[in-house]
Amino acid sequence: MVVGIRVKPVRSYRVASMLRVGPYSRNMLRSEFTQLKNWAKRKGLRTGTWFLYFIDEPGGRRPANKLRSEACLEIKGKAVKSEGKVKVKKLPKQTVASVTFNPDKISPGLVYAGIWGWIQWRNYKDAGLSREVYSGSPWRDKRAWANTEVQLPIKRKRRK
Repeated sequence: MVVGIRVKPVRSYRVASMLRVGPYSRNMLRSEFTQLKNWAKRKGLRTGTWFLYFIDEPGGRRPANKLRSEACLEIKGKAVKSEGKVKVKKLPKQTVASVTFNPDKISPGLVYAGIWGWIQWRNYKDAGLSREVYSGSPWRDKRAWANTEVQLPIKRKRRK
């Protein structure tokens, strides 16, 4: 199977977010996304794109049970403020290296390794945290899961 990596601009998003601390797993952030959906519903907000951020690297400085990740849910409609564990913020407009794939057919680890190698080979450097992007719940929507997108913010390396 061939996976195409492309460079594309992505717009800014206003999101509600929740931080999670614990080991990485397939169901990580499911509870946080559920809480974000319920919060948005109580506020009368429409929701859109789902973003899953991996803040820490497995095998890095933090123990596996202390890895940080973040659920971000695009919110549309009236302006709202952060409340308790739910933080409202803006994800900036940026340029990303992007891969869309089906995790049931190709290993996410392979996709991540490929995108990191590709940006170095193409004279880019990473410019922020990688994220997985979904059009809806990856646990309930088979189409959203089968079209998982990995985005890595990038910048061109300066020539010497």
